[in-house]
Amino acid sequence: MELTVRVPGSCGEVMQGIWQDEPFLITCPIDRYSTVVVRPGRGRLLGGGEKARRALDLGRTYCRCQDLPYDFFLTSDLPPGKGMASSSADICAVLAAVAAVCQKSLSQQDIGRLAASIEPTDGVFCQGMAMIQPETGAIWHVFPEVPFLAIAVFDVGGTVDTVAFHRVHRDRIRPVQAPLFLGLQLLTASLTDRHLGLAASLSALANQPWLPKPDFTAFLQAALDHPAVVGVNVAHSGTVAGVFFGCEASPASREAVIDTLCRQFPQWSYRETVQLQPGGIFTEIR
Repeated sequence: MELTVRVPGSCGEVMQGIWQDEPFLITCPIDRYSTVVVRPGRGRLLGGGEKARRALDLGRTYCRCQDLPYDFFLTSDLPPGKGMASSSADICAVLAAVAAVCQKSLSQQDIGRLAASIEPTDGVFCQGMAMIQPETGAIWHVFPEVPFLAIAVFDVGGTVDTVAFHRVHRDRIRPVQAPLFLGLQLLTASLTDRHLGLAASLSALANQPWLPKPDFTAFLQAALDHPAVVGVNVAHSGTVAGVFFGCEASPASREAVIDTLCRQFPQWSYRETVQLQPGGIFTEIR
């Protein structure tokens, strides 16, 4: 038997902030993954870091399966420290793989709660696009229908330790509520590409005081000058931003936007173009 479990990463968040005195974020899952392949072995985790090892131990304890005759091989498409949910994807993929080989059922709420006990979690494990309380893993809402739109990922460089960032800024990060309220209204009214892009842009601007991206307002305006673009999001505690293209945008129009932004903003490095997609835990058995 060979079991493969994949959990997507993200391009930052669609929205993030404080709502009714609790932190929240709305996921931005993309077609890049952390992958765990399970083969017969001696219960080892090969690949990943300390958080993934903690997930393996936590999963074995929670599922009451301490002695596992399997090895867990973890690989990832996601760079760490960029705000692309690399740790969340690793942790959730390991938890789901352990549960699968132990033949235990873990609900999305279970995964969220367990992952958040290791570090504040993104909701990329949810089927759809989730609004989640990252510190507890509580899932507040899931948007099941997600527009399949392309996102050009740009990076301002460096890395951010998400846990340390939120520890330092915990009592200070209070984005203006009006833009967040408007963004949430747009998303709950109808999850169109235009509403998604505007909500993401509003949240990105509202959070600029806490982790400024260089020339972000100008970058956003330059992107929106192109009809193919519906908005720009950011990693609220990371280094990347995503240019959201409308569902009807052609490959040629996307390339033209990327070329223009690269010329106008050389401090922003274009990484790649990814696809927004529903999150979830994807399992294959061979």
